[in-house]
Amino acid sequence: KVNQEMEKAMEQLSSGKRINSAADDAAGLSIATRMESNARGLSMAIKNAGDAQSLIDTSEGAHQEVTNILQRMRELAVQSASDTNTATDRAALNDEVNQLVLEIDRIAAQTTWGGMQLMDGTYQSKTFQLGSYANETVGVSIDSIASAELGSYTVDSTSHLMEGTDAAGDAETREATGLVITGPTNAASISFDAESSAKTVAAAVNAQSATTGVSAAAKTNLVLDTLSHAGTVSFNLKGTGTAAISTSVAATSDLTSIRDAVNAVAGTTGITASMYQGDKGQLMFTSATGEDIKIETFASSGATDSSIKAYVTDFDGTKSATTDTLTKAASDSLIVAGEVRFSSVGSFTVVDAANGATGYMAAGSTTASQAAISAVNISTLTGANSAITTIDGALNKISDARANLGAVSNRIDHTISNLGNVLINTEASQSRIQDADFAKVTGDLTKSQIMSQAATAMLAQANASKQGVLS
Repeated sequence: KVNQEMEKAMEQLSSGKRINSAADDAAGLSIATRMESNARGLSMAIKNAGDAQSLIDTSEGAHQEVTNILQRMRELAVQSASDTNTATDRAALNDEVNQLVLEIDRIAAQTTWGGMQLMDGTYQSKTFQLGSYANETVGVSIDSIASAELGSYTVDSTSHLMEGTDAAGDAETREATGLVITGPTNAASISFDAESSAKTVAAAVNAQSATTGVSAAAKTNLVLDTLSHAGTVSFNLKGTGTAAISTSVAATSDLTSIRDAVNAVAGTTGITASMYQGDKGQLMFTSATGEDIKIETFASSGATDSSIKAYVTDFDGTKSATTDTLTKAASDSLIVAGEVRFSSVGSFTVVDAANGATGYMAAGSTTASQAAISAVNISTLTGANSAITTIDGALNKISDARANLGAVSNRIDHTISNLGNVLINTEASQSRIQDADFAKVTGDLTKSQIMSQAATAMLAQANASKQGVLS
């Protein structure tokens, strides 16, 4: 028995384990084996988490560089939107934009981690194993950053050109009082009063943008051209405030005097004037905030049938075919309701219960279309203005993606800290069950050795005593 105890102590000291076979502690062996599986799984989960962060950081670097490219593209678009540039200048600016678009596509196609494509849209619904048991995962998806996938989803409302029969301009047609927007994140009902300006509608949309993911901007443009007779032209101009305009027009092909008179009272009306596409015979009034533009009691010192034509434009300022005529004989008035541009980083729909003639949208239900970075062209003034909106949408999408990936990376930081804490305590528990207590076992070994020697000596003494009896 003493020899067995000594051999057991030597076995524990040589292996460092209290349990070297199931016979030593059957229940303890089962518990220790389970804890060892858990501890080794936790160690590998910590490694997985580190690899996941490296993958996310690789993606983040690609997103950062695409952001830098988009910022440069936007800078070029803003430069091209100024008429200080010639057509040749704009063509040169567009050449750089084209090269930047190609670089975005190269980054999207060639950014990899461990041989896996990250930025081409194929890295979807992936999971990182961040625990020692099945299904202890964190999911992540990385959307494509190819130029054809970046941009802004937009849809525009319609402008209204309404001619009144008296000085008040009473031919109001806007009867709609609400829209339903189903955005990338959620749907919401947008309410406003009938006859609301584009500015009011846009503000109501933006009040719900946190819910829908859709924002809005408003702008009102009115183009006047084809003045029939020269002379003194007068009318009341109403935007945020009302001002009387009266100015002499020397030639029907030159409306710069009206432009100057309107700009002189822009602080009162909130309306500015410019020559449409550089043509002195065409004048464009703009309310940059989307207020209604009203012209009341048009008059002229010219012939009795003196008149001027009025047109609305789209959001980017391109004149439409819709026209009306202000005539001196009728002391005409008109109202122009502006457009609302709805935009988002994802697809959405806008539903207007009213029809196109009495509502804000051309159709009852309108789905936004995407203007992609791949189609950006800043070689024209209109293209440059459109490009700014498109690039802003692309920047928003990239920013959202970076925010999501950054949030996952920060989350994994906490996961690694927690896994480390669990691992330390699991290994401590496993050690208490399975590892030998060297101080105790060393004492047991010494005791067994002493007792073995004593027992051997006593056995010799006992044998000697028997020999004495025999003698």
